[in-house]
Order: sequence, then structure tokens, then C-alpha cells
Amino acid sequence: MEREHNPVVANETRRSFGYRLARLASMWRREIDADLRVFGLTDATWRPIYYLNFSSSSMRQTDLARSLSLEAPSLVRLLDVLEKRGYVVRETDEEDRRSKLVSITSQGRQVAALVSRVADQVTARLTAGVSDPELEECCGVLDRVEQAAQAHKESADAEKRDAR
Repeated sequence: MEREHNPVVANETRRSFGYRLARLASMWRREIDADLRVFGLTDATWRPIYYLNFSSSSMRQTDLARSLSLEAPSLVRLLDVLEKRGYVVRETDEEDRRSKLVSITSQGRQVAALVSRVADQVTARLTAGVSDPELEECCGVLDRVEQAAQAHKESADAEKRDAR
């Protein structure tokens, strides 16, 4: 027998989706953070290294700050620490001399590999009770939500450009 569609329940499910997604992302990061603390890494130090490792070239400080949801002054202090540890280097952007480009060093890549291993272990631990087909379906749903968010952003950006 097919379950009867209850609009109140469906609406509540949709309403809680974003909240639950954000809460899970936060919990997931805390798990990774807890496992990395034994290596002297904190959420503040491992996240920039992890992001930079995926970049094929140097990244502007402002773009990195936006990716990490950090204010520029906070990122500058953090990059000072990471640079002293030998994980990143900063150079003046030749295209815009007011900007700094950040890139990961080979030592930083070693740390990023450690972070990836720990993140994989956390993923295995947290998804142990979820089947591969369930994960694939969930990823499909997340992909569609992300595409809708990206399409909305692009539409809003186009409207702003058109309004100028």
C-alpha cells in the first residue's frame, strides 16, 4: 500500500533539510578536527591546507577567505602561522599588486595527505551503517540541491549586472 502524501509532513521535512544538512556538516568537521588534534592540527589550520591542496594553482587570499567563510584579517593571521610552519607561501599577485596569492608547499601537501586520510577514516566511520546505493541516492539529491543553489546564484548575479 502506498503511503498517503501528507503536505504538512512534507513541508516540515523540506524546512528541516537545510538545518540538518548544516548541522551534519558541522558535526562532520568536528569529528575530523578531533581526530587531527593528535597531529597538532586544528580546524583553523587544516581547512586552508585542505582547500589549497585541491587548487591546481595559487589562490588569491580573498578567494580563500570566501571559500573558508572567514574574514580577511582572520585569514591573514592564520596564514602567518601556516607560513611559519612551512605549509604555505604568499606572493604578490602580478596582475593586481594589492592582492596576495597563496599556494601550498610540498610540506603542506604532506599535511593535506594526512588530512585526507583522516577525513577518509571519519567518512568510513560515519557512513558505516549506510549502504552504497543509499549514499549514491543521497549524493544525487545533494547534487540537485547544489545545482539549484548555483542556478539561483547565477540568476541573482545576472539580475544585479542588468540593474547596473
